[in-house]
Amino acid sequence: MPRNTPHEAAGFQDSEKKVSTRAEAANSERRAKDPLLALICHDLRAPLAAVTMGANFVLQTTPSGPQSMRAVAILEAMLRSCAQMDRLLRNFKDLAEIEENSLELRPGLHDAAEILELAAEAASSALRAMKVRLAVLKPDPRVTFRCDRDRILRAIGHVVENAVQHAPPGSTVTLSASLSEGRVSFAIVDCGPGLSLEELENLDDRHWHATRASRVGAGLGLAIVRGFVLAHEGEMVVDSRPNEITTVTLSFPSEGPSLP
Repeated sequence: MPRNTPHEAAGFQDSEKKVSTRAEAANSERRAKDPLLALICHDLRAPLAAVTMGANFVLQTTPSGPQSMRAVAILEAMLRSCAQMDRLLRNFKDLAEIEENSLELRPGLHDAAEILELAAEAASSALRAMKVRLAVLKPDPRVTFRCDRDRILRAIGHVVENAVQHAPPGSTVTLSASLSEGRVSFAIVDCGPGLSLEELENLDDRHWHATRASRVGAGLGLAIVRGFVLAHEGEMVVDSRPNEITTVTLSFPSEGPSLP
């Protein structure tokens, strides 16, 4: 086998240095953007809340009747857009905190069955819109564990929303909880198109998903789910058989995360 000449070896080293430098620059740029992103999200919440309250007020004071049907439809569309924008801002803020390692948890003792009920309630609009059913399987006997309930609910919500969006109309998404060996697990199962082997292999690469028409979308929700799960010292496992079944399992230690 021919050996590389000193000139070729130096060229390889230069290439490696350039790649490393570009990676460091990209990471530095991302770290610099994250605090700015969180600040922008925070500043946009107030004007968005004002628009939402204004649209709600006009909607509630608009007289009912055939002449106002168009106005009511426009106001309802505005409120849906405001709600979508609020979710996006919250997602960007969550992601910025996760990538800055500044996520603060407020753990307490919570009932897994109650979390299932709240997650199902939050998904009700999406379920009706997509004509998909949700089966909730509560643990028996009662299971409690220490967690930041709001973060856990949002993590489960992201997974359920993704499952509902890709489940065939008329099908059922299953949401369940169980306790085994000191760990509480939430499983979300759907029979949608699933994930290919390539998608599973690149599950943690948001940039890969952002450039492709993937079930994961841009990977933003998945990154938030993983961030919330890891903050609880938990684990996320995705098992998918394309066009058959996809199961996403979020498991957490029942005693909760160890806080500094």
